This record gives sequence, structure tokens and C-alpha cells, in this order.
Amino acid sequence: MNNNITQNTNYNLIKEDSELQLALIDKYVKIQIIKNCCHTGFVHSVDPVTHSIILLIPQGDTYKTTIIPGHAILDVTEEVLPADIKPPQRKQLEADSGEDLLKRKKKLIAWFKLNLLPVSEQDDAIIIGNVNLLPPYKSLDLCTDNPIVAMQIKKILERMPEDMVTV
Repeated sequence: MNNNITQNTNYNLIKEDSELQLALIDKYVKIQIIKNCCHTGFVHSVDPVTHSIILLIPQGDTYKTTIIPGHAILDVTEEVLPADIKPPQRKQLEADSGEDLLKRKKKLIAWFKLNLLPVSEQDDAIIIGNVNLLPPYKSLDLCTDNPIVAMQIKKILERMPEDMVTV
């Protein structure tokens, strides 16, 4: 049991401390909510803004995902894990190798140039006008404060053929 979380904790204390919120992740807890209800399960994540908790409630070999709004939470208690319940396994994301990232970066630069876009490089980023494309260079890795431009670049990025060859 984590020493940062007492056996019985008023949730208002946790709301004020982001480290305590992080300490809740993957713990088996009982959450007391308004109207004398409670839920028991594994904390998947805590929203640092609304203080809502995503709880994975064991149901046989699977888990039911429940979002508990932060305003409804009165208390959080870390529980002892029963022997018949197994903690959920987090999915591991496959990371691209450095070589794969470099190939994708070169391919994208060639694709943007083929589409007559002003493209340059700065460190790991691909710069297209006022848009930065960061590793791993997917459509979700676009950084700009102009959503219309971001949508246009995203469309171009997604139209790139998989078998495109760089020269």
C-alpha cells in the first residue's frame, strides 16, 4: 500500500495534490459517492481538471469501464486486492525504431514537397508553414494554433500512399 494514500482518504485532499492523484492509478480502491453509493475497482486514470476517475470494475475475466464524476466523489479508500481478482494489464504501445522514424520523416518531407508545401526541418520536427509535425509523424502529432490549417495538413498527410518512394 502506498504511504502517500492513507487507508481512508477524503477526496478533497487528493484533488489538491497531483502526486496523490497519480498515486491512485492502478490501485484497487473503493470510491464512496453521493447518495450512499460506492464503486470498487482499479483506477485507470484521474482527470486533473474535473477530478473525475475512470474506474475499471472487475466482472469475471473482463472489466467494466465506469467514469465517476469528480463532483460526486466523497471519499476514496485503498482496498486489499481479493485473491480471485487479477489486475488489468495495460496495453503496450509499439514504438517505432529510430530508423523507421527517419524513413517516415524523409517520406513525409518528400510528400509535402510533391504537394508544393513550404517544408523545412528543425531538430526532430517537420515545419510546414506555421505547423509543426513532431515524431512519430502521425496525423495526431500536428502542432498549430490554426485548426483549419491543421485539418488541411492532416488531409494531405493521410492521403500519402504507403508505398511512396523517396528519391
